[in-house]
Amino acid sequence: MRRTIQFKQTEAGYACFEDEENIFEVCKTDLQFNVKDFYQAFYGEDKDFEDIEIENCIQEDKDANRVYGCIVTLMEKIKEKLAELPEDADLGDEAETE
Repeated sequence: MRRTIQFKQTEAGYACFEDEENIFEVCKTDLQFNVKDFYQAFYGEDKDFEDIEIENCIQEDKDANRVYGCIVTLMEKIKEKLAELPEDADLGDEAETE
């Protein structure tokens, strides 16, 4: 099932909204990207990550476009890497043996 995420401006920064809920935000003052929050927003808790569309709702803002571009690029790279994994791979066991 396709998940549609809206990338919008907030008082504090730039955020991704799913069903009007702010699921991930980058603060304007430092543009720091919290990887754990990103993972939880898009991939945590058995979320469907196979088909995610991110709509840029603030195209006129240069900093927002950079943040949006980083999010989209990161998600594309993650999708590529996940597609390379064997379907029967159990990441939990693999992580324990390394």
